[in-house]
Amino acid sequence: MNKSKLQELPKIELHCHLDGSLSRGFVETVLGRDVEPSELVVSKSCESLNDYLSKFDIPLEILKDAGVLKNAAYDVCKEAARENVRYIEIRFDPITISTSDFSADEAVECVIEGIREAEREFDIKGNVILCAMRHFNEDLNRATLDLAEKYLNRGVCCLDLAGAEAVFPTKNFREIFYEAKERNIPFIIHAGETGDPENIESALEFGAKRIGHGIAMHGDKFLQDRVRKANVCVEMCPTSNYQTKAVTGDEYPLREFLENGLMVTVNTDNRTVSGTTLTEELELVQQISGVSDEEMIQLQKNAILASFADPETKDRIIKELDLFSI
Repeated sequence: MNKSKLQELPKIELHCHLDGSLSRGFVETVLGRDVEPSELVVSKSCESLNDYLSKFDIPLEILKDAGVLKNAAYDVCKEAARENVRYIEIRFDPITISTSDFSADEAVECVIEGIREAEREFDIKGNVILCAMRHFNEDLNRATLDLAEKYLNRGVCCLDLAGAEAVFPTKNFREIFYEAKERNIPFIIHAGETGDPENIESALEFGAKRIGHGIAMHGDKFLQDRVRKANVCVEMCPTSNYQTKAVTGDEYPLREFLENGLMVTVNTDNRTVSGTTLTEELELVQQISGVSDEEMIQLQKNAILASFADPETKDRIIKELDLFSI
């Protein structure tokens, strides 16, 4: 599938962080100054996850404002709609950007409002994912859980767990996810981005609907079989995985996961920080994993089926994909 066809393809993005996806033009408007690409985008010589995370400093600072936050969500949807993304789930941590004058509740409402405004102007639908953070204490993460429950099906679709896996393993968050299950709050978990398959095992045990990245099960047929049998979707983010050194060398495990029957999707992770688009990510997996045109369609079907979109949106996008000429 050539790039123009990939651009036309109806696409679905499940793993997109708000703070890492603000367009350079949007940031310049907010700051009132020119912004060097190096301030927001990692270099090709990115050395580590820490180097990658340094590019979030400016976005996290400017998002501590209601108007900016609403417009930021709108901006991400607008940029996604330009490349024919039909449905997007945007995730963020409302606790970190809240202040004494700007509550976490208001932050959630602003992001929902920004997405809804974009839906009125563009051919795109979206929902919000709230991120609990690995470095937070239990009280802070329970506050995020409370927010997920309060706004569930009102713009928020699920809870996530993000942050440094190597320092804060998934098994430490058993209580928060057992509580989420008791409250009927669906959740997904970043797991296996940094090389420890135990984090994926814990995510499966807790009942995660999807796994973010999942790179650590590369070569582990037994664990892949468990993920497949549980019908857990894997949200892969190729460019980001190379930049953070989650993957080194030429072998990206997407082909392996597809051949073992996993429900794989392709995503940007952080559009601006990684300097990518969903179209470019799909073009990349064609090159590095030999994804066929038929598999490209299936990747999008996997994404919409694994999404938290309403049934009408799912049906409409599936029909679009069925009618798409390759």
